Amino acid sequence: MKSLTNIFQDLVYHFQPHDDTPRSWRDLHDYEWWARHPDKRPDFIQVAQKPAQHRPPSPPQHSAPTDQEVLNYLGQLADDYHPPRRIVYATAQAESSLDPHKPPQANYEMKNGKFELDKNGEKKVTSWDYGLMQVNSSNIFHIDARGRQRGIVKDAHGHPFKIREDIKTDWKANARAGVALLAPAYHLAELEQGPGTTEEGHGQQAYPQYNSGDPKQRERYLKEKKGAQENGADRNFLNSYRRIPNPKR
Repeated sequence: MKSLTNIFQDLVYHFQPHDDTPRSWRDLHDYEWWARHPDKRPDFIQVAQKPAQHRPPSPPQHSAPTDQEVLNYLGQLADDYHPPRRIVYATAQAESSLDPHKPPQANYEMKNGKFELDKNGEKKVTSWDYGLMQVNSSNIFHIDARGRQRGIVKDAHGHPFKIREDIKTDWKANARAGVALLAPAYHLAELEQGPGTTEEGHGQQAYPQYNSGDPKQRERYLKEKKGAQENGADRNFLNSYRRIPNPKR
């Protein structure tokens, strides 16, 4: 199976329509058609991944899903939880380049802009991000130091469920947990920004909260440097969002 990395860039870049090109190529709407015809996608450049420093042993993974399965399941979750599909797709693209088996990514302890080191001179790891939606290990169900339950979110019907260790190995569990974490951030942005605002604006506010795991960071996207968003992750999300056409329901 062809890699999922940059699948949406496949749809948007590196092509010139011809007379014999399917209508879905010209319109750039039919995600399902592209997933069924990977041989018709143009070549693309892989996005560089983070270095594999301090990488834990990768847990055994289920068999790789097809492009079709990943897109369909993300779309289904978006419809169930009600953030727009483009927001869900762009988040997955920004977090993992749509790779359901992306290796775990370390987050390091920082102080005064520098990495904190352990007794062996290695960077101190504070948490790990896993899978398609890069769900942070702090979101896995646990009891914190104050005796509070953490890692409980709501399903599409408002019922609580626990995020389990299976987010490390089951791409569907990872996607479900990720969208369950993303949806409240998106709906909060809708509420705070009020009438007349846009899906793109809501997504720009929701993504920093999702990416950082901290609601206080939801206005991070407003910080600019030289006319662009200061935070690289926020820039990546916005670029990903703008490259994805509105999918048909």
